[in-house]
Amino acid sequence: MIWITLGIILLTIIGLGLFGFSLYKKKLSQDIRQLKQLMERFTIRQQTLQTNIDHTTQRIDQIKGNINRITEEGNRVKQGASQLATEGRRLQEEIKRTAGIKQF
Repeated sequence: MIWITLGIILLTIIGLGLFGFSLYKKKLSQDIRQLKQLMERFTIRQQTLQTNIDHTTQRIDQIKGNINRITEEGNRVKQGASQLATEGRRLQEEIKRTAGIKQF
């Protein structure tokens, strides 16, 4: 008789454990589904942000290239202006010599 009682108690404990596990599994499956949805949304947002970052980086690189080109052009113009000023002084000296205002 005691063995039957212990068997019933043991089966009851196992049954309650299985029932609790099934309830937990049902609740857990909902949580996992919500987690998957959140991860999917996060992935979409991450991809959108990465696309924006890539576009911004590309624009920054393009602007840096434009700035470098403008700087190089400015340096070229500066050198040209310096050469033009030098040639102007040389031409002025040549004119003065040709006009006889200045001797060698």
